[in-house]
Amino acid sequence: MMEAVATTDRVEASAQNGTPEAQFALALMYLIGRGVPRDEKQGAAWLEKAAAQGHAEAQFHLGARHATGQGIQDIKQDFDKAIDWYRKSAAQGHAKAQYNLGLLLYGRKVAKAEEKQEAIDWFEKAASGGHAGAQNNLGLIYANGVEAPRDYRKAIDLFARAAAQGDAAGQNNLGIMYSTGKGVAQNPMQAAGWYAKAAALGHAAAQYNLANLYETGKGVGQNMDVAARWYRKAAEQGYLKAQLSLAQILARGGDLPKDLAEALFWYRKAAERGHAQAQLQVAKILDAGDGIERDTREALRFYELAAHQDMVEAQFRLGMFYDCGVDVEKNDEMALHWYGKAAEQGIARAQYNLGLMLAYGQGVPADPVKAWQWLNLAEAAGLQRAARHRRAVETRISTQELAAAKSAVAEWMPRQKRRLER
Repeated sequence: MMEAVATTDRVEASAQNGTPEAQFALALMYLIGRGVPRDEKQGAAWLEKAAAQGHAEAQFHLGARHATGQGIQDIKQDFDKAIDWYRKSAAQGHAKAQYNLGLLLYGRKVAKAEEKQEAIDWFEKAASGGHAGAQNNLGLIYANGVEAPRDYRKAIDLFARAAAQGDAAGQNNLGIMYSTGKGVAQNPMQAAGWYAKAAALGHAAAQYNLANLYETGKGVGQNMDVAARWYRKAAEQGYLKAQLSLAQILARGGDLPKDLAEALFWYRKAAERGHAQAQLQVAKILDAGDGIERDTREALRFYELAAHQDMVEAQFRLGMFYDCGVDVEKNDEMALHWYGKAAEQGIARAQYNLGLMLAYGQGVPADPVKAWQWLNLAEAAGLQRAARHRRAVETRISTQELAAAKSAVAEWMPRQKRRLER
């Protein structure tokens, strides 16, 4: 105890005499309450003194505190101050400061070209100093070829250097290069090896990538149990693609026991994050009630969410809900709206239902010309029952109106072709 007091006294005395190393040490002591009562104000003051004297580690710590706005009560988030302190520390060769400075400059919402280039320069310096994160980020820059000329060989070398240090992101990215064959001979087995290393470290994307190899049997023996296990690990970390893939294999069944309840759980996770396809799948499962409790009201809510994101099947089913008054007040106007959306995207049943409503004036004044147009398209798509209604409508329109309807169909066809090609 007496020795600890003596050490604290020596550090404080040296700090008071202006020694930057002692000032930094004292700052940390106050910030974490080691040997002295915890005092953030005192800690910040000594940190500032050491940084002002050019102590690289103190400058780095100040930069980190300003970057996050956490750790010291009186230091607020201020990216400009963070950059200033990081730049001072980075200029002295501090690899972490070089890397963090690069991240801040590169990640600015409206980063200028010169800031991006400065970020790359700092990544280069940190990577040369052995910083794994910088090596990985620089590898991504060369692999993407946006801010620097694309160079897969450089990217692979940088990913490999990061991976050799146990950096999970670098291992995953090296796996991607082997998986895609970019800059290296395609080798799913090598990819699986690197994904496995990163997955074991908890890297969610690597867990997903490894699961995908086990699902497809590329580079490893196909094993749906192992695939599901890795998908689940990534899904539990909130990895959206893993949540979807896990839900899909559980809903499909086959190699794995079908489990709609768990599939619904993971689809809902993705749906609540705004994924349109997941919203549609939640709605369909709840609407069908196959093996789970049917809930058409909740299905309607998810159909609406997906429909507003232009999911055509959801638009058609929503039209059906409003047309039939299923767990919602019957509303012809809304039915027409959603049938129209789905019909425009080529859903034959929507075209047929829309045609009928327009032909017989359900919810709107009858419009036989438009009715003929949609019934004709439904018939052309293979819905033969549309033919009888089309012929009936044809008796109610003039030659000129029929020509206009045929012209509208002719205009719709190439528009639909372009839509399908997108």
